[in-house]
Amino acid sequence: MGLAGAVLAAAVTIAVSTAGRPEPACACTAEPDLRRPAEEAAARFEALVRRSDVSGAWVMLTDGARSRYVDVAGFQPVLDRLGRTLREADAGWLTLDDRVRYDRPSEVVVVRRSTGPPRPLWPLLILVPLGHAGDERVDPEVPPLRLTARQDGDAVRVEVPGGDLRLTSFVLIDEAGQDASPRRQHVTEGVDRLTWSRPLRGPVLVIAIERRGTGLRVGSGATPRA
Repeated sequence: MGLAGAVLAAAVTIAVSTAGRPEPACACTAEPDLRRPAEEAAARFEALVRRSDVSGAWVMLTDGARSRYVDVAGFQPVLDRLGRTLREADAGWLTLDDRVRYDRPSEVVVVRRSTGPPRPLWPLLILVPLGHAGDERVDPEVPPLRLTARQDGDAVRVEVPGGDLRLTSFVLIDEAGQDASPRRQHVTEGVDRLTWSRPLRGPVLVIAIERRGTGLRVGSGATPRA
């Protein structure tokens, strides 16, 4: 066999031996999308709540929520209150905070958007197990965090008594249902000043999400109408 034939044979051998091998792993560090499955799970849970399907909604609850309510009868009053709240919210689900976890289901906080005057809404905690679409679980009662908000010029001053601002993130929602992630200026203990880059319409609803090692707390407060 001549040199050209030997080179061709080697090339064929390499092509055959590498066929079927997995592609090299990507060196990027993109994290999984948690927002879509969380918001889809919230929509499924909402549909059950709107139908007053307490048994179906019970199946979607987290183990912690079931332990808290004990049984379906104990969950029924919560379902009824949530149903009344959802009937006042008309603009879809919004992810407020999401953190990817690989050793256990990831925690995502979502809230139902509402147009009109900003008012406290009912947040849900969604547990999203990676790679198991459709197995998301819902806790409809996240522990509350105290929060007050007031207009401060072109900014909003927020106070979180009893909270830890170092562990807290904020989302702003205006009366058109538009959301923004604010910039923060620390003022004093328990107080931050929030600013944002684009105009928001009317009063603003401020939602705070505090993540401690012991779990989540969520609070909200609306600035008064001028």
